[in-house]
Formats: sequence, structure tokens, C-alpha cells
Amino acid sequence: MTEIKSCTTCEECKKEYHDKRGKKEEERFGTILSLYEIFHSTLEENTKQSILLNKGLVYLVVKSYFDDIYRFKDYSGSELADQHKQAAYIIKWISKLRPIQILVDTDFNNEMVWINSSFAIYVGLNFLHVQNIFEYISDSLYENLLYSTQYRNISGKQLATLMYTIELNALTRINIEKK
Repeated sequence: MTEIKSCTTCEECKKEYHDKRGKKEEERFGTILSLYEIFHSTLEENTKQSILLNKGLVYLVVKSYFDDIYRFKDYSGSELADQHKQAAYIIKWISKLRPIQILVDTDFNNEMVWINSSFAIYVGLNFLHVQNIFEYISDSLYENLLYSTQYRNISGKQLATLMYTIELNALTRINIEKK
């Protein structure tokens, strides 16, 4: 009988796993930086001058995101995490680690209070690949999501369900309105 090497102990498989994950992390890091440039361009001038993106924290966001994604995949036996889970976990980690930093001695404005949660939602919704998705999210839903990501410990699974619902409503062209 031939002995089968387990991929959890095989050094060759470990190296391949880490190389593959490293490439994915680099890609995701680049994606977040690119999305930040677009997001930054939409901000008020005072806010633009008063913030910076801490790349060390972005790196930690990416690491934590992939830890959760790989943990989910190991647990569920799934090969891939769908776009809803990807959106959810990136929102979760940007909201938790808050990579956008406010500079000292800044004229603080309301936009800055919500900057990391706004950025998290912006990045996450871009994972859904629905054109003009923001048009299908009511102000009340957006404000609720903003508040939840800012002040609540919302799980990746909860966010994934919400991302699925938002995408479904956008694809069916229904605007979710809180009554």
C-alpha cells in the first residue's frame, strides 16, 4: 500500500499554498489601493487633505480577510468564496482595522467620522460586480449599514447575507426602502 502525504504536512504543498496565497494577497492589496484612489477623489477637499491611507493597516486588512476566507473554505469544504462572502469579509476587516487615518490638527468634519465605514462599504460593493449598485441602495439602508459597520460587531456571515440581498435587489432593479 502506498503512503499518501497529507497536504497539511507536505513541505511542497505548504510552499505552493503560501505562494498562491501570497499572489492573491498582493492582488487584493493592489485592488484596495486602486479603489482608495477612486474613493478619495469623491471626497470633500478638506477631507482629502486631512486623511491618509495607512498601507501597513491595509496589508493587515488583506491578511485578516484571507484568514477568514480560508477558514470559511476549510470549514465548508468549498473551493471558492463567492463574491458576497468576499464583499462581506473585506467590509468587516476595513471597518475593524480602519486603515484611513485622520491627520493631527485637522479641521474635523462629519465625513471624517464615517470615512472608514464608507470606504469599507464602497470596496465591498465593488466586489458584487453590479453596475451602478449604489443606485439601488436607499439612503436609509446605506445609513443603517454605515452605522452597523462603524459601531456594531457584525459578522462576516451576516454581511454576506446582506450583500446577497443587495445584489439580488439591484439585479431585479428593486430599490430597498426602509419604511
